[in-house]
This record gives sequence, C-alpha cells and structure tokens, in this order.
Amino acid sequence: AWSDAQVDALAQALDDAATSETLDPAFKANALSLPAESLVARAIGREVDPDRIQVVRNQLLAAIAARIEGTLEQTCRQNAGTLPYSPDFRQAGQRSLRNAALSLLVTGRARNGPEFAREQYRTAANMTDRFAALTAIVAAWTPDAPALLGDFRTMYTADPLVFDKWLALNGMATDTAALDRIKALLADPAFPRNNPNRLRALVGTFGMNNPTQFARANGDGFRFLTEFVADVDQRNPQVAARVLTAFRVWRSFEPVRRAEAEKALKSLQESAELSRNTADILGRTLGG
Repeated sequence: AWSDAQVDALAQALDDAATSETLDPAFKANALSLPAESLVARAIGREVDPDRIQVVRNQLLAAIAARIEGTLEQTCRQNAGTLPYSPDFRQAGQRSLRNAALSLLVTGRARNGPEFAREQYRTAANMTDRFAALTAIVAAWTPDAPALLGDFRTMYTADPLVFDKWLALNGMATDTAALDRIKALLADPAFPRNNPNRLRALVGTFGMNNPTQFARANGDGFRFLTEFVADVDQRNPQVAARVLTAFRVWRSFEPVRRAEAEKALKSLQESAELSRNTADILGRTLGG
C-alpha cells in the first residue's frame, strides 16, 4: 500500500510532466503510462495473485486520476487533432499524449472519463484515435464497451490487420464475460479458425496479456488454453506451440493457481497426441 504522501508525490510528478512546456509530447505520454499488470507480476516474481495486482493497480490509478483529473482533461483537449492526419513525429507525439491521458482518465475511473472516451471514439478523424478510445473503454469495461466493440468491428475489420487489433482487444478484456466472449468468437462459423494470425491475435493475446482471466483461480482460463492447444495442434502445430508458451510463468503463481495450471498441463500431456514441437514445449514447461 502507498501513503497519501507517496501518491501525492507521484501524482504531482505526473502533473508536472504533463504540463511541462519543454518536454516532448511522446516523452510525456510515456510518463503517464504506468506499468501493465504483467510487468508488475514479473517484478514480483513469486506467489503472484493477478487479481490482487489488478485491484491494487486500479486503486493507484484511481488515486492518481482523482488528483490530476483537471490536468488530464486539459491534456486531452489541448492535443485534440485539428489538422488532417499525418504520421509525422509531431502529430504522432500529440496523439500518444492525448491517448495516454485519456487512458488514465478512463482506467482511473475519473468522473468524466467515460464521456471523454465516448466523445473521442465518436469524433475521431482517424482509426488510431478511435481505437485508442475503444482500448480505454474496454480496459475499464465502461457501459459503452459492448456496443462500441461491435461498432468498431463493423466499421473497420474488413482490413485483416485491423481485425487482428480488434481480436487482440477482445483477448485483453478483463470483464467477467471475457472468456465466454472469446469462446463465442471461436465458435462463430465466420471466424477464420485456420488462420494463424487471427488465432494468435485472439488466443495468444489472452494467454500472454490477460493475467486475471488466463490465470483464473478456478482454472477455467488454463483449461481453455490447453483445450485450444490440443485442438489447434492437429491443424497448425506452430500456433499451438506458440500459444502454449503462455504457461511459461505458471510456477510464479500463488499455490491455488499454480496447482490448477499444473493440472491443466498434465491433462494436456496425458490426453492429447501432440506434434513434436508442441510436445517439446509442454515437456520443458512441466519440467521446470
């Protein structure tokens, strides 16, 4: 836990960075982007409880956002793009700064955060800003999330690269229905189940970048991934082996999750005739 003085100091440092007249916008954006849950877990290294990390990190984000909400809102307004889209470094830096401020507003549960994100999604002049708004909305799972996920898919995902980004966003969602939504996407007859990029974007992201849902204490996330590996390994061993590497951190979990992960891995080993590459990854993962 942090003392009020520590949170005050961190919030003030972020406020100073955001309002600096000398710092580069891209640097400011990095300053406003606190470490992800997966990075925090790696820093802890042992007896990891992803749910606890998420709760504590969200508490810190909320405390910071409450202290500098006005600065974050001003940063979003001042860096709103008014010129035609350009990939030049100046515009790219402004977009990064605006979107970092928006992310902290929304994930920090600031009072006006959902409204700012919804407005940016609606008025964005380019896909980058619209996707950034959607990312913040999905990360906080605001009431707009289900509808805007569907809207974005309709608007953009005829482009395979953008579809991958949308699938990855679904893979990272941490609401309680996230796993069921991923299963529904895979079961959709329109989903390209034999496309390696689509599978990696959705399920690979889930395993490697969604610790609270992958490492559910009841083992559902672990079982889903091993069942996916057993199925896909019959058609695309490379994808199966790559996705299975999500389990490389299983020994770092606290005892309940560690036991569930080991159970899922051993069940995969005992019940499936795996390809050489996937069996090798599995053996090394269980072997320590």
